[in-house]
Amino acid sequence: MKAYVVEQYGKDAALTEKDVTLGQTGNYDLKIKVEGTSLNPLDTKMFFGHVAAAPVTGILQGDVTGTIIEIGESVTSFSVGDHVIAFGGGLGNRSGALAEEMLVPEQMAVLRPDNLDIAAAGCLPVISLTAMEVLKERAAVQSGMRLYVAGGTGGVGHLVGQLAKHYGCDVTASASSDEKATWLEQHGIRPHRYRDESAEQLLARHGHDGFDVIIDTVGGDHLQESFILAKERGKIISIATRTTQDLTPMHSKALTLEAVFVALPLLKGKEQEMLRQQEHLAEVAQLVADGVIDLVIEEQVPRQLDALNAAYQTFDQRSHFGKVSII
Repeated sequence: MKAYVVEQYGKDAALTEKDVTLGQTGNYDLKIKVEGTSLNPLDTKMFFGHVAAAPVTGILQGDVTGTIIEIGESVTSFSVGDHVIAFGGGLGNRSGALAEEMLVPEQMAVLRPDNLDIAAAGCLPVISLTAMEVLKERAAVQSGMRLYVAGGTGGVGHLVGQLAKHYGCDVTASASSDEKATWLEQHGIRPHRYRDESAEQLLARHGHDGFDVIIDTVGGDHLQESFILAKERGKIISIATRTTQDLTPMHSKALTLEAVFVALPLLKGKEQEMLRQQEHLAEVAQLVADGVIDLVIEEQVPRQLDALNAAYQTFDQRSHFGKVSII
């Protein structure tokens, strides 16, 4: 089959087109004809050698939607011909979706709702699993909680803010432009123009002592700002903690800081955690299909070598508004 392969990860990494052979379908595997996928920060970090979890096959991207063309002998939940969505590889010993076919574990796949198009389906897995782990497993969200989302219109950020609103939370999120601030307001989320208003000024304007939970999807100095925005004994949940920061402000407010790495269950074969992720993905996919949650796709990249290489080279150089789809 044709695949786009990274032969050497690092600063000079590039995708090349090759004919490869997919491994044997395992007992609990689904073989999928790939129809859609998307680009995530995890992919580019592995591409450039910043995260030591890259697939040994050189075939990246864990997000996938497609049609099942073969099932393992122990698979019971799916049949050949089913249309599915999954986060199923692109790291460790598992090849990803930059190929004509992909093997994914049965536990990481869900049926694609009939009214969910391919582009949207291919964008959902990583951001859905991340957002749901943050909200349901780490924050234990309840109606009335005050949440702040750093990076409120990024891939994870625009989803987590809407889901938090759906669960009854009072949500504020950062925005870097009028367009992004307007989008947040239209979705019931208070925008924070952080370039024009400091964290202290925001709290003074809102008239409260801080947020119950800070969801940091950006990292870097935004994490430092989170220490100001959190209330005493508040919680900060970050998906971007590969940074060096002064943690002193955490002590005076008795804050909790937690890191989320959504790929850990798949990478380590943690079956029960994978099954929880399966439930999370099914819930979010249905919410998007029903129009309850709005998925933003800022760009569609064709599955062509030059276009893919350009997308990988430029992805980390700009601020994103939603997702980059590849179909």
